[in-house]
Amino acid sequence: MRSTKTILAALLAFAFLFPLASFGARMSEPEELDKLIKKLSERQSKNKQFDKKAKAYFFDAQTPETIDGLIKEFAPGDTITIIVFSNLSKKPVKEVVAMKKAGISWKDMAAKLKINLKAAVKEVKDFRLGIG
Repeated sequence: MRSTKTILAALLAFAFLFPLASFGARMSEPEELDKLIKKLSERQSKNKQFDKKAKAYFFDAQTPETIDGLIKEFAPGDTITIIVFSNLSKKPVKEVVAMKKAGISWKDMAAKLKINLKAAVKEVKDFRLGIG
């Protein structure tokens, strides 16, 4: 009987502590954004349809010429993140590009543009999921 109680107590302790351990391993928004950018760049750099998908996805927010210019200059993940930051901040793409070229981190850029980094991560994720 005692071993059953011990096993039950151990299982209950594990059940309550396991979610805390997994929560502690969660990535911060800057880490998650960097991971998304890297994945997008790796997967989409070989995709000949990336420009069409980006233009279709952001058709109401950015001109095709702006998107073409970004694609020529930046990796796919950075291109999408620049567009997302521009859209969320309501600032011109040129301003975000200047910050990127100056070496400002995405986290610091979000702070300067007064956008929520969590919202930016969500938008980049939505794009990634939306294009397949």
